[in-house]
Amino acid sequence: MDPITHALSGAVVARAFVPRSGQPRAVQPVRWALILGSIFPDLDVIARPFVPDDFSTIRFHRSITHSLVCLPVWALLFALAAAWFWRRRGIPAPHRAIGAAFGTGIGLHILFDCITSFGTMVWSPISWTRVHWDWTFIIDLSLTGVLLFFLLISWVADANDVASLHRARRAAIMLALMGSLVGAYALAGRGLGTPASPWSLAGVLAIAALPLLAASSGRSLVLSSSTWCRVGFLAAAAYLGMDAWAHARALEQVRVYAALAGLDAPETSAIPLPPNRNYWHGLARTSAAAYEWMLSLAEPPAVPLPTSITPVATGEPCPPTLWTVPQVQIWRRFARFPVVVCSRVPGGNAAQFEDLAFRRPAVQWPDDLHSRPLPFTWRITFDDQGRPLSQGWVIR
Repeated sequence: MDPITHALSGAVVARAFVPRSGQPRAVQPVRWALILGSIFPDLDVIARPFVPDDFSTIRFHRSITHSLVCLPVWALLFALAAAWFWRRRGIPAPHRAIGAAFGTGIGLHILFDCITSFGTMVWSPISWTRVHWDWTFIIDLSLTGVLLFFLLISWVADANDVASLHRARRAAIMLALMGSLVGAYALAGRGLGTPASPWSLAGVLAIAALPLLAASSGRSLVLSSSTWCRVGFLAAAAYLGMDAWAHARALEQVRVYAALAGLDAPETSAIPLPPNRNYWHGLARTSAAAYEWMLSLAEPPAVPLPTSITPVATGEPCPPTLWTVPQVQIWRRFARFPVVVCSRVPGGNAAQFEDLAFRRPAVQWPDDLHSRPLPFTWRITFDDQGRPLSQGWVIR
């Protein structure tokens, strides 16, 4: 999940469940610990400049900082550092509560990454296997919108005891931010070929305008800020439940298609296509090829014929020594639907590795589908003995 959504989730949970009772100065460190914990795991991106082969994204990202095994260690270290920091400023910060909040934030981050299609190495360093539930894409603007809406409305509710003009200003800012998010959703859907209903977008804007109308008429919001965030937590959980249900439906459809095609497919997947939850990329892998379908849960099932069939290995035979190259081993561990193409090139041989799980087809599949660039495409050139000459990501 993107860092903004991670931060929003931490902020909503912190405002919902960290009580304001007691000493207000002691509450803020606990809340900030939870928010920072929800952001902390993505700090593993700082390893990128120190990895000479540019393989940090699939080698380190979402590994030990996203690990349930390492979570208690991170929480303990942060609790000790934060308690020292706040004590030096004369603020009573309970280190146990801070450690628990930081650990909760990390756990929330790990959960939000597991539901994506990229995968998270939750058991590292014991195991580097990636967990990917495929409920949503790496960026989910709908989930971001749910969290943002309830965080902003709790912010408006904080102003219940002040002048209505002040509440109206906050509500206007809320409407502007929600409008920007709805606009981004509409543009993303149009550009990616997965459009949303204009009526649903208009409905979101209408709901976001209600706090502004209430504040403009001099009325205060009924619920407290913490209660709004608790409602937001439940709304986000309900949305994730709908994501899981939609994924189960799409995956079942892929398996039915594979069975009707008579495929002996050891692995099938339904990968969401952003930003609309109705559209899915279906994949089934056999020992010889990968089969793909375009699914729309909003429409009746189409004729169960694969939209595309890609051999898992084509071209010249690859030398056995190629599979001993460290980068190749890491890529094979990362890829879910690998495609390898070996060929002769001037001065030696070349191998190109692609993962069909990251193909992002449009709703209407173009005739030149295979000419479209694929993310996480790795190319290596080697001599006749299989020794690497050059390697790197393919940029088209």
